[in-house]
Amino acid sequence: MATLAGKLIKGSFLRVLNLLVTITVSFFMMPFVIRSIGDRWYGLWILVGTLVGYYGFFDFGLSTALQRFISRALADEDRQEINTIFNTCFSFFAGGAVLSILASVSVAIWGSRFIENPADIHAFRIVILLVGLSISISFPIRALIGFLYANVRHDVTMIIEIGKIILRTALIIYFLLRGHGIIALAAITLFADSISYLAILTFTRKRYAYLTFDLRLFSRNTFKGLINYSVFSFISNIANQLRFHIDAFVITAYLGLSMVTHYNVGGRIARYYIMAIISAVALIMPVFSKFEGERDFDKLREKFLFVSKLNVILSIFLGGALLVYGKAFITRWMGSDYTDSYYVLVILMAGLIFGTTQTTSASLIFSLSKHKPYSIMHLCEGLANLTLSLILVKRYGIYGVALGTTIPVIVFYIFVVPVYATRVIDLPFTRYAAYIVPPLLIGGATHLACWLFLRNYILASYSRLFILGSITFAVYALVSVFVVLTKEERRYFGIHV
Repeated sequence: MATLAGKLIKGSFLRVLNLLVTITVSFFMMPFVIRSIGDRWYGLWILVGTLVGYYGFFDFGLSTALQRFISRALADEDRQEINTIFNTCFSFFAGGAVLSILASVSVAIWGSRFIENPADIHAFRIVILLVGLSISISFPIRALIGFLYANVRHDVTMIIEIGKIILRTALIIYFLLRGHGIIALAAITLFADSISYLAILTFTRKRYAYLTFDLRLFSRNTFKGLINYSVFSFISNIANQLRFHIDAFVITAYLGLSMVTHYNVGGRIARYYIMAIISAVALIMPVFSKFEGERDFDKLREKFLFVSKLNVILSIFLGGALLVYGKAFITRWMGSDYTDSYYVLVILMAGLIFGTTQTTSASLIFSLSKHKPYSIMHLCEGLANLTLSLILVKRYGIYGVALGTTIPVIVFYIFVVPVYATRVIDLPFTRYAAYIVPPLLIGGATHLACWLFLRNYILASYSRLFILGSITFAVYALVSVFVVLTKEERRYFGIHV
């Protein structure tokens, strides 16, 4: 288990590092790209990204199913079953690749429906085909990534992803400084993605020689089982679309495009926060599946409680830091005209802090194939989000839209998810609450103490925010390690005090 714990910690660290690299690069590159290619072409680039983003539905939730089923087969050491599952999914993803190519060609042909200026249609068609091709190639690679995740090799995929980001960023800077434009962006994206896919394929082939590529291993029964699992993952994906990608349409309809920008500043920070928590915690899924496959439910409950505690510690730290330093950061980053974006962030975080503490619970539910009721409830949450946003936007503007997102999150993740997750593994809810409530309260109290001590020193300065954030982190880390974690739990991190 020490090796497994090491893989989890290393993978979690690299997932967070990858997210930090992504956020940092995006933060500095966005203004550079806009200045280099202009507002019009950057708008076209965003449009293309939005359109191809919907190709993800061709996955039909099968990536999660692949990871879950292979994790169980690994627990049984059944390599024949592993290859059957892998090739069944690989065949399906190959079909997804074909659909993506057809979609790109269709969008390129009907480009005039998306582009008002006829002079932009030629570039749009080239870009949509290049980026669409990159997405198409990614579908078969999803089978390999799911296989690696099942083997708890997030570290490999994250190292490759970080390398891709660095390569892509360097090439963008090089070519844009030499006067190239949006087509160069698309070509660079395709090239960098292809290099990363080749690296994943090479590593998997060398490290796991028993994994074969043979479409004759496609199994209808296996596919049926995967689809029965994945259809509810697909429903959850629809719920996430309602939860995170519908607000802009509501704001545009009632308040205008300018307010979308103000809402998006706070909303983007909130989404990065969610991504950080998921990156750090969600890789526990194959471990839960492994313990279930071994029928070791005592160990499963033990790991669930431990990771849930870590989940709470991280959620409270990052969420509290955004509440304390978010206003100064937004003022420095976007200007004083975006103060309302901070209040959007505050409203969103009021729900998301509780929501992200249940990331481990959601991972448990999916890893044990108990996600059907969860997915339906999640869809209800998304529909409630849309309904409340439409009602509240008329009276409270962008704050009403934020409330429309927050209220269902609070109800769903406080009163529904933890109760359901603990029932799934026959864990008394009182034991679970006794395990996670103390770190929640201690974390909140630590942030409050730091704010009371440092509040007079908070300024809209990156250097000042970095120093104060480092102080808060140091205090929070010490309290978490030596107050919240037990002596046995500290040993997972090599701390024997």
